[in-house]
Amino acid sequence: MPKKDFTEGLQNFVKKPEKEVEPQQAETSEREKPKTVGRPKEHEPYEKTTVTFPAEMMGKLRMLCLYEGKQIREILEEALGKLLDEYEQEHGSIRVPPRFREPKK
Repeated sequence: MPKKDFTEGLQNFVKKPEKEVEPQQAETSEREKPKTVGRPKEHEPYEKTTVTFPAEMMGKLRMLCLYEGKQIREILEEALGKLLDEYEQEHGSIRVPPRFREPKK
């Protein structure tokens, strides 16, 4: 399977517009709510953490996010979920103590 070229869709993204475009006032109905940005507000509790990656890896991650139209959190959550599933299939279920089941307050 050929690899995707992540820069392919960015050609129009990086060049300057040919003419100035007036912003349009979009009418949103009750059904068409804009997509929210920031921390998720789903039912599952989330916990905040900080990680550090090499610059090259972060660059690739940012390009992947642009290409897929997702946030960094979404990409990392999917990847980590797959890693944990694979680990549990090979080694068995990971037991989580009760004190680690709830987010810190």
